[in-house]
Amino acid sequence: MGETTNKLLAMAKKVGTEIPKRELDVLLATGEQQTVALLAIALQNLGIEAQSMTGFQSGFVTNKYHTNAKIKEINTEKVEEIVNSGKVAVVAGFQGIDEEGDITTLGRGGSDITAVGIAAHLGWDCEMYTTSECLYTVDPELYPEAKPIRAITYEEMMEIANLGADKIETRAVELAKKYNVKLFLGKSLETDKSKGTYIMSKEMIINENLLVEDMPITGMSIQDEVSIFTLRNVPADGKAVAECFRTLGELEINVDMISQQMAADGKCTVSFSCSKEQGDALQAELDGQEVFSDIIVDREGDLAMISLVGVGMATHSGVASKVFQVMAENDIRYYHITTSEISISVTVEMDQKLKAAIALCRAFRL
Repeated sequence: MGETTNKLLAMAKKVGTEIPKRELDVLLATGEQQTVALLAIALQNLGIEAQSMTGFQSGFVTNKYHTNAKIKEINTEKVEEIVNSGKVAVVAGFQGIDEEGDITTLGRGGSDITAVGIAAHLGWDCEMYTTSECLYTVDPELYPEAKPIRAITYEEMMEIANLGADKIETRAVELAKKYNVKLFLGKSLETDKSKGTYIMSKEMIINENLLVEDMPITGMSIQDEVSIFTLRNVPADGKAVAECFRTLGELEINVDMISQQMAADGKCTVSFSCSKEQGDALQAELDGQEVFSDIIVDREGDLAMISLVGVGMATHSGVASKVFQVMAENDIRYYHITTSEISISVTVEMDQKLKAAIALCRAFRL
C-alpha cells in the first residue's frame, strides 16, 4: 500500500495545477481509510474480530493547518470500547479532524504520530513494524558493515531523524519522549524482539540492561540534495536577516547550520543550509523582494550533509578534531560544519558522500 499516496497525488495533479490544501487532505485521508478497511477484512477472515476506524472516529482533534496539522486533543473512548470488547481496533493513521469538522492530515510521518499519540494517551508501549529488522548505525545499503542498534535514547533518535533518517518521524519521537512512551522498531512477522531496536530514555536503557557499549557515536544520518545559502553584504541592522527568516517561517522551512560573520565595514555574512526543494522555494521568494536588492545571495547546491549523533559526545572529548582529521586524511572538501551537545554535521559534495561516510564509519567503528 506504500504507493497509495503518490497515486492519489498524481490523480490530483491530472485534475488541476492548483490543489487547495483542504481538498488535498480529504483526498489523502482516503488512502489510509482503504488500508484500515482492508486490514480489518483480512483479520476477520483469519478469525480475528476487528473493526476499522477513521481518524475522526478514533478521536483525533487537530488545529486547522491542512497537510501539516498538530494534534490538540485525543479522545480514545471509542478505541477503548472496541479493545475492551475483545476486538482489534484498526485505526487510520496520519489523519484527524479540526474543530470545524474538516478532515486534516498530520504531515510527514503522520501515522507514526497517530500510533504514539494513542499509546501516550492510554499509557501503553508502542511497537512499529517495517521491512527492516532494526535501526542500524548507518544505512546498510551504503555501508554493509553497519552494526545493529539494540537501544537508542529519545534524544539521539530525534537528532538522527531530524538530520535525514526516515525510520521514524521526529515529531513522533518527541511525543514519545514527552510522555515516556517506550518505542520498539522491528521487522514485520519477526517474533524475536532481540533483533529490533528500543527507543527510550537513557535511564530506561540502563535499567533494562540494554546498554551494549559506551561509545561517543551511536549512529550516522545522511541527508542528500542539500543547499547552502550565503547572504553577503548584509547591513548589520538585522532587518534583512529578520526578513529572510520571516520568509523561511512562512515557507515552513527548517534550516540547519546557521552562521553569521561580521566584517570590518559593518556588514555581515549569513549562511544556512536547507533541502534542495526548500531552497528552490526560498530562491523564488528572495529574488522578488526589494530588501535583498543590494545583498548578494549565493547558493551552493548538490551537497550532502553527514551527521554523527551520540549522547556519548558529551563525555568523550576530541570527536570534532577526529572528524577534521578524517576529512583531511581522505582529501575530502567540506563546507559547513556544525555541532550540538550530541551531534556534529558536515556538508560535502554529493560525489564525495560515500567516501566521507565510509571513512567516518571506520574511524568511529560504526
